[in-house]
Amino acid sequence: MVVSNNTKFGGDYEMAEKEKMKNIQRVQILSQQLKALEDQLQVFERRKIEVSHALEELKKAEEKGEKTVYQFLGANILVEKDLESVKEELEEELTALESRINLIKKQLDVGKKELERLLKDLGYLGGPPETVGG
Repeated sequence: MVVSNNTKFGGDYEMAEKEKMKNIQRVQILSQQLKALEDQLQVFERRKIEVSHALEELKKAEEKGEKTVYQFLGANILVEKDLESVKEELEEELTALESRINLIKKQLDVGKKELERLLKDLGYLGGPPETVGG
């Protein structure tokens, strides 16, 4: 049986492998989180388009002199509402959607940069892996 006196080398190798596995796991988790954020972004962008279209239609109705509209509440329920109040609700929703969209875009940007850094550290992107401490 051969016992190496160089335990430091073996310890460093084990530490490096553990760090690599940790980074691989982080890449997987981050990729899943980015996918979920992209899915959310699509949902909010589609809703923004719907709300913008509804606001355009309300403006047309307002120009024709309409004062009330029917608003769909779900489960096949329509209610008659004041056009101006529906317009205000939709404008508030549009503002909230735009804020959410901007926040998600920022989160995606940060996440993609982190993912790129991790992949570079693991040697999957161009350039040498970064070493700890500079």
